[in-house]
Amino acid sequence: MARKNNKIPLVILVLICACLLFAMYTSLSTLTLAIWGDTVMGTVDRYDNRLDSTNAEPNRSRTIFKGYYFTVKGKGYRGYVIYNSDEAWPRLENGETRAESIRYIPIFPHINKPAALASFSRMGTMGIFYHILTPIGCVLLFWFFLLRPSRDNKKTRARKSAVPQRENKGKVADEFCSACGSKLPKGAAFCVSCGKKVHLK
Repeated sequence: MARKNNKIPLVILVLICACLLFAMYTSLSTLTLAIWGDTVMGTVDRYDNRLDSTNAEPNRSRTIFKGYYFTVKGKGYRGYVIYNSDEAWPRLENGETRAESIRYIPIFPHINKPAALASFSRMGTMGIFYHILTPIGCVLLFWFFLLRPSRDNKKTRARKSAVPQRENKGKVADEFCSACGSKLPKGAAFCVSCGKKVHLK
């Protein structure tokens, strides 16, 4: 019976790693912006919302897409976000804009979000715990999918290579004559070919 192969396909493994990295980046960047981020007034020039469910949990009824830009030290930056919320602002017409506060990391403004999405007061206790525990969970899943299988494979290979070597040593010593190399009958005290005494173990 063929042995079952439990290896995860490479494509699936890459997708899993990409999702875990994105989840880690989202949570860590949100926490970083909430703690060390600066705030500037930006301009929303793209906005759309889609009603997903009228019976959803709070802040889960709509999917919001928002595009915005802002300026830091004379240099312009652009950002996009997709998130769940209950807000239902009117869609922006061509050329229409709306002002909104944007938080960014001073040393790297490319990491930014609308201030409402990077504020501890808006997140609430559950949101803060979520963003703290998500990176920890992702690291554990990385270990489960990447590091643990390689360790298990190394242990299995080492175990398989060690057992035959021990068995073969005993068989060679007990089944063949050390003088002439002839095969010995089971339990023989002397070699039938050359008469040499066999040292039984």
